[in-house]
Amino acid sequence: MSSIRLETERLIVRPHGLDDFTAYFAYIMDPDLQAKLGLNGVTDEASAKETFCWLMKNCIFLALVRKADGKAIGHIALHPPFDSLSHDPEFQGKTGYSLSFAMATKEQRRGLMGEALEALIPELFQHQGADFLDREAEPSNTACLSLQQKLGFTLWRRERWYDTELVIQVLMKEQ
Repeated sequence: MSSIRLETERLIVRPHGLDDFTAYFAYIMDPDLQAKLGLNGVTDEASAKETFCWLMKNCIFLALVRKADGKAIGHIALHPPFDSLSHDPEFQGKTGYSLSFAMATKEQRRGLMGEALEALIPELFQHQGADFLDREAEPSNTACLSLQQKLGFTLWRRERWYDTELVIQVLMKEQ
């Protein structure tokens, strides 16, 4: 389990626990969020629970918890780097994470994800050994791409993943 625990003005960023599943299920099943995330395999409580448990076991899976009421309203997951990056000579011998994240639809457009990532990114570079971070998004996900650019991510390249085009952006640790 991750030892990451951060506080921002409005959020607590901490590892997800099983007690968070009900809140996770509530936001992840929202049809608008599902469309943005492409979660075609998460269709009911059983598949959501399977995904939730897989993320807890295989990633650093962080809950974004509203300070005001202690409710999980989103998450950030840190996965191994995107495959193409790990084979690129520029990234050989470096440690990186691929970020995925989601925020409850009704909490979007309030700057909460940016607030969480602005706190998390320095933690990953300074205390978690990351040399780089990557994030993939579909070209149509302009809000995500805009947030990544605001955070300093730059275009690495575009790639096809199965039948989906992805924009892959990278943020390198400052030397």
